[in-house]
Amino acid sequence: MFSTYPKLIPQYSDLWIEDENIWLQRSAILYQLHYKGGTDEERLFRYIIRRANSDEFFVQKAIGWVLRQYGKTNPESVKSFVLNHQLKPLSKREALKHLT
Repeated sequence: MFSTYPKLIPQYSDLWIEDENIWLQRSAILYQLHYKGGTDEERLFRYIIRRANSDEFFVQKAIGWVLRQYGKTNPESVKSFVLNHQLKPLSKREALKHLT
């Protein structure tokens, strides 16, 4: 939906990442999963930082998954991000799974 209607991103995903519902948080993190070179890196990293301390398994897994996927497009940026930010062990492990 967001790739077709990008003007909706701030209206929805910026609210979802702040919501207490973990499934909305997860959706905000994962919507760019297959955007490759079209990833809004600033927004992605901002969302991850916002939820990096989450104790929710599915949020941690989403963070690792989206970073691992984006690492196929921009590995240096992902490595740098992971090394310079505090992420939960699951998120970090998933993010770096194919980069180390």
